[in-house]
Amino acid sequence: MKECEFSSKILEMAAMSKIFSHPARIQIIDILSKHSDRTCKEIVSELPLSQSTVSQHLKELLEVGIICRKRHGAQSLYCIEWNKLERLFKVYEMMEAKVFPHRPKRNCC
Repeated sequence: MKECEFSSKILEMAAMSKIFSHPARIQIIDILSKHSDRTCKEIVSELPLSQSTVSQHLKELLEVGIICRKRHGAQSLYCIEWNKLERLFKVYEMMEAKVFPHRPKRNCC
């Protein structure tokens, strides 16, 4: 069996791309882009989800580094890690530049 090793850039892109696989995480990014430093409770108030579900999505966003958490007294404030998000979109742009020049004139199907 052939072993395949993916580059760290490809693995990072795959992990970060996962954030776009659920509408709640996309919505959380949208909320945070408009209102920096939001508490979980404030984010929950803008979503049709329970606090525990939103907390799970925040945890996933934290794990890939797209958002960060700051302590403010007894509360946690969440905000976008703009440099990381920008890097993800730049990787997508590079992929587009590498892939689309090879696109045939018509689709395969």
